[in-house]
Amino acid sequence: MHPDKLALQTSQAGMRLMAQLHLYNQHAQERLAQFLAESYHDSLIVQQDVETRLAEFNHQYETLGRLKIKQVLATSKHHVIVALAAEHEESYFYSELKVEDDYPHKVTFVLFSPLQEADRDIG
Repeated sequence: MHPDKLALQTSQAGMRLMAQLHLYNQHAQERLAQFLAESYHDSLIVQQDVETRLAEFNHQYETLGRLKIKQVLATSKHHVIVALAAEHEESYFYSELKVEDDYPHKVTFVLFSPLQEADRDIG
């Protein structure tokens, strides 16, 4: 088994990230909405309701296509950071996800952002 996949499978945050990414890549709207409603902490739902978050995922899917984990940058039991590649873009994306320490380990923080290219003309 690939070490990155094993690292994600031994992390509560990694398991949530893989589940969300799987549903996103399948473009499974109802299942993704259910996942968001059941797996995101109430504080995140208050900040952005499920319907709005799902609409953002739909727009992202239309623009970027499927996402693939290219590298696990950091992982702990309740926090994961990964680099993602998009199907329709030649760039990489940063994703970070944190979950509660206690069961049911609901998602308490999520971030998805483009990675900036390094300036090659330095020096």
